[in-house]
Amino acid sequence: MRKIVVRGDGFALAELADGDREYLDEHSDKAFDVDHDGRDMPIQYPVHRLAITDESGRELLGQVTWHPVSYGPSYGCLAWNFGRHLLPNKRGKGIGTAVLKALVRHLFATTDVDRIEGSTDVTNVRAQKSLEKAGFTREGVLRGAQLRGGKRQDMISYSLLRTDPIP
Repeated sequence: MRKIVVRGDGFALAELADGDREYLDEHSDKAFDVDHDGRDMPIQYPVHRLAITDESGRELLGQVTWHPVSYGPSYGCLAWNFGRHLLPNKRGKGIGTAVLKALVRHLFATTDVDRIEGSTDVTNVRAQKSLEKAGFTREGVLRGAQLRGGKRQDMISYSLLRTDPIP
């Protein structure tokens, strides 16, 4: 049984169980997976992960991840960059927006980082709408930010500050 960290309306965020990452990979449609070009990342950072499950914590619906990014040499320049992935048959039901709101509340309640950011593909209009419904502000286009299918893809960046209202 997964340990539930955050409960939401119709979902929970829980610690991943053995085999969850493999299950998600096997059942993903890989619509926005990035290419791995074989080069090592010059900077390694810790990636935090929680499973998105049904309310009971039994059924796996997806996962959220977050890791630190820094825009300067002090803690005040630190942000959380998050990712969200729902299994294809769980998308379009409004759960993604609720998960984002719950993740934001969790990160602001358990850490003292003041900025949370994320991005989505320029063609992923549903994700853009979800981010905006969750209170994120569209910041702009990240030109060529991801490599997918051997081609550079633009991303739309979004952020939420601790001082922003969360709908």
